[in-house]
Amino acid sequence: MFDLPYGMPVDDEIDVSDGSILPFENGSVTTYLGRRSTASGHRIVRAGRVVGWIAEPAKGKVLLCGKAAKDRLETLEMDQHRLVAKAWTQSALGSVAEIIPEAFEHSADMRGLLGSGDSLERLLSRDLSAVLANLVARPEVRGGIAVDSGMLIDDAGDLPSDAGKLAAQVGETLAGRKAMASDLGLEGAGHWTLHTGDGSLLLAEAGDVALAIWTEADVDHGRLISQIAALMDGQIDAMGSHGEALTDGHVVREGRGGTDAVLSMLTTAVEEGLTGHLTAGKSSKAIRVALVKGIPVAMQASDKTELSEAVNLLCESRRVLALHRLPVGTIIGSESGNVVDFNLGQFCEELATTRTRSESRQTLLNQMLMQLYGFEIGLQNMRKERTRFEFAITIATPSEGLSTIETSAGIDDGLRRKLEKSELKLSDATAEIAALKVALESAQKAESSAKVNANEANRQSSDIQDKITGYNRTIDQLQLDLSAAQASSEKSESRSDRLSKRVNELEHQLSQRAAELARILGDSKESSALSAKIEEMAMKEAALSSDIDSHSTTLSSIRTRIEDDQRRQRMIEEQVEATRDKHRRAQGELSELESKINDAQLSLRQIQAETKASSERTQDDRIRLTEQENRATMIQSEMRELMDERRQVLKELGDLGARRGHAEAELSNLLDQAEALAIAHEEALSDIKEAELLRAKLSEEPLAQALLEDGTQFDGLGPVLERLEHARTLGYSVSLLDRAVERALQVIQGCVDHVATTPRHLLSNEVMSLLERQVPQTAGAVRGLARWSVQQRLEHQLGDTVTNLVLDLESLLEDYDRSVTMLRRIRNVLEQLEKLGAPSEQVQALMSNTRRPESLPVLARETHALIQKALDDIHLEADMRDAGSAVKLEATTSALEELLTQLDASGFVNGEVRGSLWDFKRDGILPFERDSVPAGDRAPVDEIALEKMKGELIDEEAAVTVKVSEITEEWEELSTPVDEETDVLPEDSALLSHDDQRANLEEELARLDARWARRTDPVELENVSDSALDELEQSLDGVDL
Repeated sequence: MFDLPYGMPVDDEIDVSDGSILPFENGSVTTYLGRRSTASGHRIVRAGRVVGWIAEPAKGKVLLCGKAAKDRLETLEMDQHRLVAKAWTQSALGSVAEIIPEAFEHSADMRGLLGSGDSLERLLSRDLSAVLANLVARPEVRGGIAVDSGMLIDDAGDLPSDAGKLAAQVGETLAGRKAMASDLGLEGAGHWTLHTGDGSLLLAEAGDVALAIWTEADVDHGRLISQIAALMDGQIDAMGSHGEALTDGHVVREGRGGTDAVLSMLTTAVEEGLTGHLTAGKSSKAIRVALVKGIPVAMQASDKTELSEAVNLLCESRRVLALHRLPVGTIIGSESGNVVDFNLGQFCEELATTRTRSESRQTLLNQMLMQLYGFEIGLQNMRKERTRFEFAITIATPSEGLSTIETSAGIDDGLRRKLEKSELKLSDATAEIAALKVALESAQKAESSAKVNANEANRQSSDIQDKITGYNRTIDQLQLDLSAAQASSEKSESRSDRLSKRVNELEHQLSQRAAELARILGDSKESSALSAKIEEMAMKEAALSSDIDSHSTTLSSIRTRIEDDQRRQRMIEEQVEATRDKHRRAQGELSELESKINDAQLSLRQIQAETKASSERTQDDRIRLTEQENRATMIQSEMRELMDERRQVLKELGDLGARRGHAEAELSNLLDQAEALAIAHEEALSDIKEAELLRAKLSEEPLAQALLEDGTQFDGLGPVLERLEHARTLGYSVSLLDRAVERALQVIQGCVDHVATTPRHLLSNEVMSLLERQVPQTAGAVRGLARWSVQQRLEHQLGDTVTNLVLDLESLLEDYDRSVTMLRRIRNVLEQLEKLGAPSEQVQALMSNTRRPESLPVLARETHALIQKALDDIHLEADMRDAGSAVKLEATTSALEELLTQLDASGFVNGEVRGSLWDFKRDGILPFERDSVPAGDRAPVDEIALEKMKGELIDEEAAVTVKVSEITEEWEELSTPVDEETDVLPEDSALLSHDDQRANLEEELARLDARWARRTDPVELENVSDSALDELEQSLDGVDL
């Protein structure tokens, strides 16, 4: 079973029973049986309902779908299982439905999910002038224009008016359409069609670009768009398909580089559905990621750049990131890049791991990338996996019609059906009568309330008319009073004016008369007194005029207060009227609520009556169903008894068949064993005959007689051979031990040849027969002396040789056991290093060599390098970890340092390895030969076998890391050369590299640390390792691993 794409997990309780509504709109529910990690089936959910099923079959590889899959899932879920739900969007559900349409039981459930594609978007992404030319070429199209934000781009064909005016009108129409579509909840691009009596208008838009096409009446515009889009497909290649760089567009975002910045840019692209590219760098070596609706589809880099290297360059912090949005007409696809091995899933994996070693951060980045692109990655994998599976498709057959059923007691059945029909009609009529009664009562109450409201309104209108009449009378009286007051005020004002004028004239005349009188009298005292009196009179007149003004002001303020009081009184009266209106409306609403309550009570009584009738019908139906269930139960019990009998018979037949098959199998096994025994007997007889012939031939030779009589010297090889057989059962390579045994046999063979060299020609049959004929006594003495010489050599020289070789093989076996123990520790450490983030390919290549003791030196050196690198990374990243993770890594660090110390002390890393096994691996000579046999007497060493024992690693290219020096392309400043005398260093110091010095320094530091920790002198590590191995051998003695 394949997996469905990634979706948001749903933690709510899932109920997949029939008719249940799930807590999410669209998505899937996957069934897992027991502890299995692979799915057993899927349910497709749309609008909260399960509409599709996929399940694995009981037998075969053809998957079940539809109704059969639903039944299969119900059967599987009777056992222990768990359900995992994922939520999708509707568009995502449409993508899944397009790949597995077989899962839906009814085709109507897929309606609205499988759209007609993006024909309109593909059409508007072409050259609009070419699109118009292709459209106008069709006979049903009159003409058209291309518009960009209300501006005319191009026109073609016959237009009803000026193209510029039409473009402006189309822009305004599209703006209004967008506003109306957003109010109606219809977002996104699309096309609108306007049909008239003599023609049609097509308005299609994508972004700010739009087409307005005038066609004949009753033209299918959707089919027209699809045909033109299909006609123009393939005429324009994708950008960058010929190796050119992606052009710069509108910069949406720009900022510094880094993994987090790249992830933020990609998130923005997904949220905005951006079609363009993400650029890292501004030079010719810039890295570009092509995006289609926010999804990466291709990648551009310099020539022959792999995906991992390109992603590493993309995430450099010194690069400047820029997110470009390309115009609507731009076409981007998978052919837009030049990174051949680009894949969305591998791109996400490289992006999460390229510049971080922290497992928690890698996990966090993987989760964020899965939320962005998990569904697309799952969809791609699902398309690949879908091709490997087949679905069981059922073919619908025409119905054969209803089968003929023999009726029994037809009269009773007919009466019962008539009674049921009459009861149904009676219940329907009762419900209609109750509904009509309720409606009549509500109408009567509505009529009475309407009459009450009408009377109340009439009374209110009469009161209002009376008030209006009183207000009119009051207004008329007030207007009369106002006109009279205005007339009196005008008269008083005119009178005061005349009086003031007269007073002024009198004052003037008085002043003139006083002046004349003063001139006549000429008396200054009288004139001054007169003028004083005149001034006093003037002051009195001014005081009187000021009092008149003040009294007039007081009068006007009193009038104003009176008017304000009258306005307040009118306002209070209006508020009282409003309160009375509210009271009347509240009484009307109260009467309406009372009527509604009465209606509800009547409806409740009606529902109670219907419930009572339905309960009676339900009781009758239940009685009939009970009778039918009793009959069905009786039939099922009889069928169960018959099935039990059938099962018993089948079981007996199966037992008989099984017994027969078992007997036949035993018979065939016996026949095979008899044939094998007969063949083995014949072969044994032939071997016995051949051995007798050989023994008869060898018995004639004196040397053979001596060798056959002295066969007890080889009994010492028994324990060694047992240990060799035990070593083969461990699962490790025993090629070194095989070579050692072969070498020991060569040494023994050489010793035997050396023993037999002297008397070989003397003891031949021809020589002995000649001596017996000529000197019989001499022949017997020579034969006895030769036999004694051979026996003495065999007893001493060959016995010592065999004993020493057995000891050498035992020492080799001990070294072999130590190497196996070291290989096991190295394998455990490699597994830990892989968890710590070491290169997986190198670790797997090294782990594949942990079964080969001959590769232990090279394996130890590479493991030492990996451990040292892991320790360096742990120490470098120690400041970035919290206390919990540091404590967790403390045990791992101590174990790695301990193994590192053991590797340094064992000699596998620096210098030659000490031990019999490794000396034999280098020279191909056993220790007995090296110490006892002269170089000239030794058997020649096979160079081919020595070459095989070198112990090269399997997949050495992946297992051994090759350090490549990085050569920068930047200029570096060189110091000024100075002529100085330099001492010539010896060759040994020149050959000592920096890495060797560093390794020696680290070894010394490790020894100093060990001495400081123990407060004692360091002991030899070899003795400790030997004692540990001895204890392990004693504890595991006799245990067959």
